[in-house]
Amino acid sequence: MTRYDVLIVGAGQAGAQTAASLRQHGFAGSIAIVGEEPWAPYDRPPLSKEYLLGAKSFEQMLFRSAERWRELDVVILTGRRIVAVDSVAHTATDADGLEIGYGHLVWATGGAPRRLPCLGSDAAGVHAIRNRDDVDRLLAELPDARRVVVIGACYIGLEAAAALVKLGKRVVLVEALDRVLARVCGEELSRFYEQEHRNQGVDVRLGAAVASIDTAEGRACGVRPPPCRSFRAHAWCARR
Repeated sequence: MTRYDVLIVGAGQAGAQTAASLRQHGFAGSIAIVGEEPWAPYDRPPLSKEYLLGAKSFEQMLFRSAERWRELDVVILTGRRIVAVDSVAHTATDADGLEIGYGHLVWATGGAPRRLPCLGSDAAGVHAIRNRDDVDRLLAELPDARRVVVIGACYIGLEAAAALVKLGKRVVLVEALDRVLARVCGEELSRFYEQEHRNQGVDVRLGAAVASIDTAEGRACGVRPPPCRSFRAHAWCARR
């Protein structure tokens, strides 16, 4: 069993910066970053902006090159999902049953997309934005989509809506609350961003809860709020 003085679970910004900061502050012990994706740590915020628009390549989103990680003497373990931690034995076990020993454990996995608990939410054509694969799947379907519904008017939803409009799609942005960004900023700033998106052609609908996802032959074709109105679409994106 391989053992590291510091094992960082999560290959996002928090995990990458933790490893770099340890080296910058003189830590000389062994460090490993383990992530479930097959790539080295990369910057995720551009996924719903520049990467979705095709303005930034995936390589430009990598925090550091493989050579730089080697120079920092940080081991990058890709494609390994940690499913159990034994805090007494100081071991972490991945989905294949392989154990990794550690002196100190840093848990930096971030969050996961919140899926809607409604009929049709698991249909084909329903997307979330969390990692590169999510956006690649969305991009693969966009050429066949004319209309898109984005559910959730927080940062990722707003960014995705703006990008999709620039890509020539008719976008309806649905938010259950009475203003965009309601959980993270004041009303004046909310109204500013709402108007900016409306000016760019986003159809912003506030106070609009989602009752179900309409489907046709197993594929999402619309979003239905209570009681009976339907936002017709080919696909939609859910917030994290």
